Amino acid sequence: MNAIRPLAAALLLLPFVAGEASAACTRRIVNRSALTLVASQDGGPAFVVPPGHARTVRLAAPGRFDLAATCPAAGFLPGETVAQGSFAYEAILDRCYIRFGTDALNAEFGRGTLGLQSTAPFTVNNPRQGDIVLGPVAEACLPQ
Repeated sequence: MNAIRPLAAALLLLPFVAGEASAACTRRIVNRSALTLVASQDGGPAFVVPPGHARTVRLAAPGRFDLAATCPAAGFLPGETVAQGSFAYEAILDRCYIRFGTDALNAEFGRGTLGLQSTAPFTVNNPRQGDIVLGPVAEACLPQ
């Protein structure tokens, strides 16, 4: 009877120790511009990435990022939106990446080879697959 107790305890703890293998990666959304970046993942609540900062995000299943770059706010009012982007992403086991481009020549060279879909001013899958970077946008908020 005493030998059964440790075995029963081990069986009860097994689901917590073994766990389920998850298809998840942590990636970054980086703001290298002077703009304020507002982002949303899979239609969830928006979050802000201030100029010169980054936000770590978890990609656990296929989804979408919606991004908007705005001029710096005046007081509490949001600034004018000067760039927008919406990017689908994949999360398959330990591979996470932003999908972009067309399927033309996909089998031969990969998606986006022909450059038919621009992601500017955002850079995707760089420096790592799944990262999104908002680069410097020189004249976006200058008065006209």
